Amino acid sequence: MMTSDPDIKGFTLLEILVAMVIFSVTMMILFSSVKTFLHSADQVKSELSVDGRFSTGLQIMAADLEQIFILQPPRYRRPGFNDDPDLYRFTGTDELVDGTLFSRLMFASTHHLNLGQDTRRGVARITYYVHAQGDFFNLHRSDRLFPYETEINPCTDPILASHIHGFTLTFVDRQGEEYDTWDSDAESFEFTLPARVIISLQLAPEPSGRQIDTGIALPVSRRVFQ
Repeated sequence: MMTSDPDIKGFTLLEILVAMVIFSVTMMILFSSVKTFLHSADQVKSELSVDGRFSTGLQIMAADLEQIFILQPPRYRRPGFNDDPDLYRFTGTDELVDGTLFSRLMFASTHHLNLGQDTRRGVARITYYVHAQGDFFNLHRSDRLFPYETEINPCTDPILASHIHGFTLTFVDRQGEEYDTWDSDAESFEFTLPARVIISLQLAPEPSGRQIDTGIALPVSRRVFQ
């Protein structure tokens, strides 16, 4: 005849229910953490993909500015009242495009985009400008050789960045002061170049306003005496 051992006890129904509740809560927390991780990974992957779309254009602009060309004294002299503007001047301005304010930059460079059979050489006038295409804005790059007579042409000028919402340039002098515009033919800028150009591309409309910023140091400057 078998007898039960009074020291051996089983789980009560309440203990089993409590264990099930704890297990359910743990699984819910674990599932939520995995879901959040996967969402974050997808977001990072998406952001890297978006950044990649603009990396080529930013690299081209960096190469243009790193091979910038200016005249040095005595070939360059202070412009007089009736003198023509310097052919190789560096000018950063603002312009309205369909009611939106964008930066515009013009300068001379020895860097070229060799497209197809066009293997050009020499000093070119480079212009970065924004053109509206329907509901979108595209950043274009104009590359013109001397005598620089041809105007910009958004139908043929390569696109550096498409479907942007902002293109802003900030010019930093050697003292660290920042400017929205620049003119190397102006006495207020000491007839020289900025030390650095900060490029900002706004990728999304407000209020998110996500943007990419990069700074490019210019390799040359000049000092013009009286």
